[in-house]
Amino acid sequence: MEMQCSSFKTLKKVFGFSTGTFLSRITGLGREMVFAYLFGAGMEMDAFRVAFNIPNLFRDFFAEGGLNAAFVPVFTEYMEKDKKEGWKYFNSFFLFLFLFLSFFVALCIIFSPVLVNLVAGGFHTIPGKFELTVSLTRLCFPFLLLISLAAMFMGALTCFGRFFITGFAPVFLNLSIIGISLLFSQRLGIKAVALGVLAGGFLQAAFQYPFLFFHGYRPSLSFHPGVIRTLKLMGPVFIGFAATRINVAVNTFIASFLIPGAVSYLAYAYRLMQLPYGMFGVAVSTVALPELSRKVSRGEDEHEAFLRAVRISLLLTLPVALLLYKVSLPLVRLLYERGNFMAVDSLETSRTLVLYLIAIPFLSLSKVLQSMYYAKKDVKTPMRISWITMGLNITIALLLIPYLDYRALALSTSLSAMFQFLLLSIPYRKKLVEVSDYFLKLLLASSIPLFIPLPSIPLLYLFIYPLIFLPLAFILKLVR
Repeated sequence: MEMQCSSFKTLKKVFGFSTGTFLSRITGLGREMVFAYLFGAGMEMDAFRVAFNIPNLFRDFFAEGGLNAAFVPVFTEYMEKDKKEGWKYFNSFFLFLFLFLSFFVALCIIFSPVLVNLVAGGFHTIPGKFELTVSLTRLCFPFLLLISLAAMFMGALTCFGRFFITGFAPVFLNLSIIGISLLFSQRLGIKAVALGVLAGGFLQAAFQYPFLFFHGYRPSLSFHPGVIRTLKLMGPVFIGFAATRINVAVNTFIASFLIPGAVSYLAYAYRLMQLPYGMFGVAVSTVALPELSRKVSRGEDEHEAFLRAVRISLLLTLPVALLLYKVSLPLVRLLYERGNFMAVDSLETSRTLVLYLIAIPFLSLSKVLQSMYYAKKDVKTPMRISWITMGLNITIALLLIPYLDYRALALSTSLSAMFQFLLLSIPYRKKLVEVSDYFLKLLLASSIPLFIPLPSIPLLYLFIYPLIFLPLAFILKLVR
């Protein structure tokens, strides 16, 4: 009974974050639909994708990924001992992050041509494309400072159980991009999108900041030795996340030499894959990290909390991945096919999406496993595995490009995600054996609805699938 109550409490937290994230991802899809309508998959959109990806290459270091992996366990530990000490540490780390990133962003704006050349050297072949990308990169780079501060606020708020707020905050980014793009794209072109990015980053941070005060936060200037501890943890985390972002950079660089629109097709498909992954995979790990960190800091057994996170991650991601596989083409057509986005673009995007969907359960489980490592302040093992995975991803992509063209980049992402999960799970393989029966039952319940043919209106299947899956899930006791 106690385990069941814990499962429902965890699910409640996950769904709090997922509900906020759902609104964020839906507005994110709306953003992509606006992009497709206004700019299609042409030169301007390719240029913006690269320009936005470059500061996002560093986002995993200084924002949701690397920062929170090092910040949340240390912040949780101090808050468990003394709240005043915890907020002193928070203020000290905030000051360091602000000053460092202000300098870093200024430096990157100056050297934007070098960065664009590294990430999308193939853009030189089309007149004006490289120069436009550099201009957009300089406009987008201050977003890195804003989103990193927003991520720090998010990490602190998750420690207090504010999962809906942290999941909902990115809605402001998407709405800003949508609003400014629609209002000013005719006058400013693709630069309106970059201005929307800046406004959205500011609003995302500003929305979360007041909620900190409800939990005792008061701004002050101070230095806390915990900052040094965090920086020592962040070093290996940064190096590990560097591998992930280098993967993205290499994929973008390779795609820039492939067919026109390749960068955009990959981005449109990746956005759809990120909807369930962000709603459920990231949600479970976000909830798990502070819980596991608390148990480790108290010296309690984290076994049940870990297995509970694994089961919930599988329950929420595997069926959704299979459902999206079934309706990939009609879904892409519904969301994107209008304005400058043509039928051939829908076909290419859906074919790419199918290959990305393979990654969803494995990426989600890897996030849970990484939370386990970070809670124990083991940041070096995930770092090493990330670099091994990066090498595998690049190798697979280069081997498959002659056969699959740019879609090889989507398949290599999924195959390397599988390999990353296998490596991360090695120390926990005995624990994971305990969920093998659960996985097989879930796979059976998730697969049976796939044999139902698509109705004349294919998107009705989005309602048919859960009507078949959910009774099977309860019969097989997958929800408990």
